[in-house]
Amino acid sequence: MRYNKLIFALSLVALLFTACKKEHYDVSNVNGINAEGEVLLPVASKTFTMMDMMERFQIDSIISCSDDGSLSFDYFYENYGVVSGEKLLRFNDLKYEGHYEISNPFVSVLPSFVDTTLSFQHTLEFETDHISVIEAIMKSGRLEFTVASNIGVLRRVILSSPDIKDAAGNDFMVDFYLNSDNFGFDLAGLHYKTDVANSLKINFEVECSYVHVLDSQLYIDFSIEGSDLAFSEMRGYVEPYDSRNRIDTTFNLFPDNMSGILEVNDVKLRLSERNTFPLDARLTVDTALVVGEGIPAYSILEPLPLVVELPVQHTFSEVYNSTLSGKINPCGGGAIASSLFRVNTSGIEDVITMSDTCNLDVRVDVSLPFSFKISDVRYFDTLDLDLTELELPDFIEKLTLELTFTSTLPVNLRSQFYMYDSELEMITDTLIDAGELIEASFDGQPTHTTVSIEITEERINKVLHSDRIIMLYELDTDARNVKLTADQKLSLFVKAKAKYNSVVELDN
Repeated sequence: MRYNKLIFALSLVALLFTACKKEHYDVSNVNGINAEGEVLLPVASKTFTMMDMMERFQIDSIISCSDDGSLSFDYFYENYGVVSGEKLLRFNDLKYEGHYEISNPFVSVLPSFVDTTLSFQHTLEFETDHISVIEAIMKSGRLEFTVASNIGVLRRVILSSPDIKDAAGNDFMVDFYLNSDNFGFDLAGLHYKTDVANSLKINFEVECSYVHVLDSQLYIDFSIEGSDLAFSEMRGYVEPYDSRNRIDTTFNLFPDNMSGILEVNDVKLRLSERNTFPLDARLTVDTALVVGEGIPAYSILEPLPLVVELPVQHTFSEVYNSTLSGKINPCGGGAIASSLFRVNTSGIEDVITMSDTCNLDVRVDVSLPFSFKISDVRYFDTLDLDLTELELPDFIEKLTLELTFTSTLPVNLRSQFYMYDSELEMITDTLIDAGELIEASFDGQPTHTTVSIEITEERINKVLHSDRIIMLYELDTDARNVKLTADQKLSLFVKAKAKYNSVVELDN
């Protein structure tokens, strides 16, 4: 309540009493005039439509309003890449250790210093899940080499491979002049092509110098590590691939200052999928539950499991559409879904081309109309005030506030209003007690509810330092299924009825 407006209005009444033109009367022997009666003063008014409330809740961005004013929540969830080509087109990290020996041809040679080149070849075998690659463009990857030997000095290593070309189509070769026992190179951008899937031939040439070695065998130990080996595109074979996917998502239809249970009706649920793999796929949903505080979990897809075949398509296609009803918690609700995706359901064994941008994508659209039954739903809100400078004029004998509510909402509001001191963290006064009912309008005709509050000087003094009004509402639709629209509203008009009894002193 806006006490500042009220007291200002009452002060105007006092001015009316003292501003009479006394020259019209002979008041030379009159010291004052007794003044008593009642005056009715408008204090404040406010109207909230349903759309105003949506803006107040800061949820208007997810509200749709149709031409007839019907409101609905539109919830949209999407998950791109529940199965992704980027995840499939990878080699596992590898680690290989090799030991190479040759007979020492110089064991009986007198010169103490020998230069020679040692050559050998190794084929790396890549481990991977579900794919066999015969040609690919490398997206990322690095090979690291560590070398050790009983030869005195390893000066230079030349690596080449018949299975790799650079971006210009030239044969791959890297040349390292060694100043340590390890070296490496990046694979990104290289073109990989092999006769044997998932293999890489590497040729080694090692230039070395060494003093006279008495050992009968010369050896070189190589350690090779590969990391982050992935392709942007590949040709090869894809085995049937399964991926378990779980979705946990929550929703808040209203802010946290609302609690209770809503029985919703005619909720539209639509599931759409997109398969950009060059292979057929399948979706099997085995769990789809709505959960919330005070609500037993219940399934929203029937029957389960839901099995949907997903042909190759580059646009979303609707695979499930249903209308359902159930209970939800307006704050703290959620959904849990579990599903299995399979790529290459037909077990195709032909060579295919696949890129890392291939995906299985999911989209869920939920439209929840404002059509429901409400029981045991509570809403609280606050209104900040500044009453520190207000005083009750002495000539006011009795002050009554009349709050008139006009409602076209199809919801009963049982209200409680309290004054609150946030510094002391305590309620200072009760304005409207429990059980005061603001009646619903179930037939579309406005209802009027009037609440009278007597404000005595004692009560004013109790609440002068209050800085907030706490408003509690219990919402109820009398077990009816109601529909809220954008133009339904609640209006409040506040009047002050002041009974005064005072003596207006006159100057003689």
